[in-house]
Amino acid sequence: MKKKVIGVLLATAMAFGLAACGNSAGGEAVKQETEKAEEAKAETKEEKSGEVTTVTLWSFKAEDNDPTASSSRLKKLIDDFNASHEDIQVEVSFGKTYDNVVTAIASQDTPDLFDMYWQYASPLAARGALYDLTEFVENDAEFEKADFLERVWDLCTVDGKIYSIPNLASSSFAVYNKNVLKEAGWENFPTTFEDMIQCAKDCYDLESTSMGMNPLSPWLDNVLWPAMTKASWNDADGNPVFDSEAMRLAYSAQKELIEYQGGYAAATGWESDFGPARGSVTDPILTGEAGFLLLPDSAIPSIYNAGVEAGYAYGEDWGIARVPGNSMFTAGVYEMNAKTKNPEASWEVMSYLNSKEAMTYLAEGEKGVGALMPRKSALDALLEKEGVCDAVKEAAVLLKEADLQSFPMSGYVNEYLGAIGNNMTAYLEGTMDMDTAVSNIQEEVQTAADAFNGK
Repeated sequence: MKKKVIGVLLATAMAFGLAACGNSAGGEAVKQETEKAEEAKAETKEEKSGEVTTVTLWSFKAEDNDPTASSSRLKKLIDDFNASHEDIQVEVSFGKTYDNVVTAIASQDTPDLFDMYWQYASPLAARGALYDLTEFVENDAEFEKADFLERVWDLCTVDGKIYSIPNLASSSFAVYNKNVLKEAGWENFPTTFEDMIQCAKDCYDLESTSMGMNPLSPWLDNVLWPAMTKASWNDADGNPVFDSEAMRLAYSAQKELIEYQGGYAAATGWESDFGPARGSVTDPILTGEAGFLLLPDSAIPSIYNAGVEAGYAYGEDWGIARVPGNSMFTAGVYEMNAKTKNPEASWEVMSYLNSKEAMTYLAEGEKGVGALMPRKSALDALLEKEGVCDAVKEAAVLLKEADLQSFPMSGYVNEYLGAIGNNMTAYLEGTMDMDTAVSNIQEEVQTAADAFNGK
């Protein structure tokens, strides 16, 4: 190939040199040499066009006819990439599952790239299933690692090595009815954990509400509440240590609030009654059935649109706020198959899909109402975008300003969260005391940690 390209250059140079002579014999020579040069160029181009590297991408997203859906936006980015690259072409498959991906990468070199839940990086890396992306991330100046929210890399790193690239950011916010809070004596949403609990009680005491704030709505969140009390799940050496004053406060406060508002059955019954209305014109925050709820950012656009439809104005009738303490943070990620035959080409695709330009486009979100991205530049661009709802713009500002905390990376994340969920649900139900629940969790998680570490 190299000799052929040099030959093209020499032939072209010869043609131009003869053209400078300007005589008739030279003109015929020019014609012949020019024809040779063009033939050589065409042959080289044909050979180059045959050297196409195919990169396969499997996505959890479902295909959608809506051009603003996340899968449609991803498809457009890939179409644009393919149109601008002769040497690399991307083939994407939608609707894949975790099981589809894990089964495939265990034995084959496709897919090259795939969606994955961040918590599986540690066990997959331990099996040798993931490509170490550290050198790509650290040495690709155009990627601009520093443009990402700093804490997102906690969800992408295992034992100091980067195995995942964040493609989506998510956090939780307090979504509240301003009129209810004002009637309960709160001009603004509380900024301390203790005041938040008291505000919920004050809202519940009003005759107009059926719930101040339900800790079980939309679910028992075993990351958000400990983050708000700044509890840790591990010690400084990464060993699981669940028992702490801050961790106990995160759950005892929930139990206190549940019992104040009628007990566990009342809380679960309320969620059964009002959960289906969330994001509709009868949303309990919009109608004032509740003072506030702690909801993921994904719930905000539907509440906003329902509010517009029902005449509840954002900023006047309802609003969002940072939660007290630390804000829970999670992310969606891409990962690379350790068996890929095309790591450089795969990285070029991965870097492109997570570039500033791509994330700015993805941040427009479904129906154009906005979506949170892990790049700071994409969050900044979101604030300037027309049509994005004000509530999502405020969420973007709060995300950049928040003290973010994530569940720690380990090879037994699911076992840890499962132990917490089972035992703390029993505690909140009243069928298990705090000491027993904490002891059970510690024992179960230590067993999982020992098993993962081969002890």
